[in-house]
Amino acid sequence: MSVKRRFRRTLRHIRTHWPMFVALYGALVAGMLLIGLSLALGWFSFIPFSLVIMLLAAYFLVALTYVAYRINDAPGGTAAEILVEMAHTRAEERVVCIDLGLRATALTIAQHLTTGQVTIVDVYNPQSNNGSALRRARARAYKPPDDPRLNWIDGSINLLPLPDRSVAAVFMNHILSEFWLPEERRQLLAEVFRILTPEGKVLIAEPIRAESDLLLTGLITYTLPPADYWRSFLQSAGFVIRREEKARGLLTCIRADKPSPSAGKQMQLNLEFI
Repeated sequence: MSVKRRFRRTLRHIRTHWPMFVALYGALVAGMLLIGLSLALGWFSFIPFSLVIMLLAAYFLVALTYVAYRINDAPGGTAAEILVEMAHTRAEERVVCIDLGLRATALTIAQHLTTGQVTIVDVYNPQSNNGSALRRARARAYKPPDDPRLNWIDGSINLLPLPDRSVAAVFMNHILSEFWLPEERRQLLAEVFRILTPEGKVLIAEPIRAESDLLLTGLITYTLPPADYWRSFLQSAGFVIRREEKARGLLTCIRADKPSPSAGKQMQLNLEFI
């Protein structure tokens, strides 16, 4: 396997976030040049300042690259592969993938289907999903050929164009965190809850605050929520957590089920006899 193919997802991440990497590389080069210039001209008081710039730029450049590799190409499978394994999707099953125009998760799911189908609902909204990195990723996304296993439709977080209780499984890979407002996340989960059949499952993967290798990942992921946040968020939307896996200490993958009506009635009866 070539080096480029082995690290293709990491390289794609770097290309998508290129302004940050270019800025850090520029700061690193500038610090080195300033040190050389200070030594040549005798401006020795500038050397500690230049050294700090160079070291900080080098640290963040290495740390960002390491986090990108750990999330995308480290051993253990991608987030999409982990979600498919957790779902126990049958080859003939019809499932839904909520997407933002990146298509990769849907293609991974489709590889496990024969007569089944993935309905991909693109809920991208430039007002809600206004990150420049996401726009670049959408523009670079692979456009697959026609495939009967793939059904592409547009939707919104306010209305997924599917009937009530019509879907057995919904996949969301790095979707909820792309909506900055908690109200928008709740609205999307409410729509997912609506279209799921009783005992249907939602499978989400989201980046989380690092739990290992903190020297390289701690500062980079400090602003991300912990895994407990996503677990509580799903529970507040009415889902029951069935399984959770933390991939490489940087991702949380959760399977949560929509309770059946009988489960709610059983809970009510149990409360009446307390």
